[in-house]
Amino acid sequence: MKAHIKIPYLLIPIPLAAATLLSFSCFQATPRVAAEITIAAPPLEQNALLYVAAEKGFFARHGLKVDIKNFDTGPAAMAAVRDGLAQIAETAEFPLVADALNGGDFRIIAANDRFENDYLVARKDGGISTLADLRGKRIGVSLHTITEFFLSRFLVLNEIAANAITLVDIKPADFVASMADKKVDAIVAWQPAVSKIVALVPGNATVWNVQADQRVYGILVCRGPWLETHGREAEALLASLQEAKSFLSANPSKARAIVAKKLAYDDSYLASIWPKHQFGLTLDFSMVAAMEDEARWMIKNRLTEATILPDFARLIYVDALDAVNREGVNMMR
Repeated sequence: MKAHIKIPYLLIPIPLAAATLLSFSCFQATPRVAAEITIAAPPLEQNALLYVAAEKGFFARHGLKVDIKNFDTGPAAMAAVRDGLAQIAETAEFPLVADALNGGDFRIIAANDRFENDYLVARKDGGISTLADLRGKRIGVSLHTITEFFLSRFLVLNEIAANAITLVDIKPADFVASMADKKVDAIVAWQPAVSKIVALVPGNATVWNVQADQRVYGILVCRGPWLETHGREAEALLASLQEAKSFLSANPSKARAIVAKKLAYDDSYLASIWPKHQFGLTLDFSMVAAMEDEARWMIKNRLTEATILPDFARLIYVDALDAVNREGVNMMR
């Protein structure tokens, strides 16, 4: 006959047990905020992962309280970081190239998008229907930005001498008005200004892609000193955005709805430009090659006092993305 062994019950007063369970339940429901991060970013669809992560609570899930503040341009977002108004900026790679050539201390955490959105728009009633018609015309461009870089290369590829046209410096806020008022005959602009210009002159616009298969990189950058002591926060940020990428891939229409609401975009417009974007977290040598190409152009056109290319690969912080999405890293380890 087997002996029966009595196991004593764990004696916990009922009120104490209930309080313990309640405390545990509250802890599970409300993650502790480990850090607060302000991200400066231009209000554009290239920031879809940021908007989705904020809307779906992915930042909070990873212990972050994130405030996304709007700035007109990528350079303005980087300036906000320099001025201590934000810790991270979202920008195209071109301003980072200029910063590096001038001895700046910004570092790249990850690219969050690769996209095509820069176009040359011309008015047919200004006498421009073919590329040859550009000669002798006034072309608007935001000088010292990536649009001027793309236009310069576009002209070379199409055998149009730089002195055959007249460049007019147009600020991004004035892209649409400059074409409406016929201040210029054509303009290099980015979305959504391009679509607004085309809608403004229906049937009277000719549009060319000026990027020549070189996509713009939307990148997340911060200053080196901040990164030295906030590596864990950078990793948590990217983990949140990786969740946003998974949500976006599985629910593209819902992700578009989040972005459309955030930016007050028409859903049909956003659906039309969505395929021009490759959302996802990456770090690879193609981005480095693009930055080197842009740096050579800046040096050649004397937009910097630098004469030697920076080592852009050394400006890239790999550790955070390597921990979150190793497949997205294609850099020498």
